Amino acid sequence: MSEDLGSIRAACRADLPSRIRAALEDYLRFVADDPPADAKGFAAWQAAAKAALAHIEMLVKLARWAETGIDTADDEASSLDRLLAQARHALDGLDGDEP
Repeated sequence: MSEDLGSIRAACRADLPSRIRAALEDYLRFVADDPPADAKGFAAWQAAAKAALAHIEMLVKLARWAETGIDTADDEASSLDRLLAQARHALDGLDGDEP
């Protein structure tokens, strides 16, 4: 079983950095557009942005696991964690701006 995990980790180490980069670029492109003006469209836009952040966060956690072999979910000190927290905070701030 450990051989299987080793090969999975190796595949993740090779593949995940480009996938994280692509997901982050897609997210930034998505949020660069203005959200819809109507409440229903805005809610859908915001939900999509939050889902994209959650996807990026999981890819990062998986990449950390692949690098270290341990769970690093409690490591809140990394710059990417801070970036994700800032993006979530910005999205949460949009709640009050709904039309």
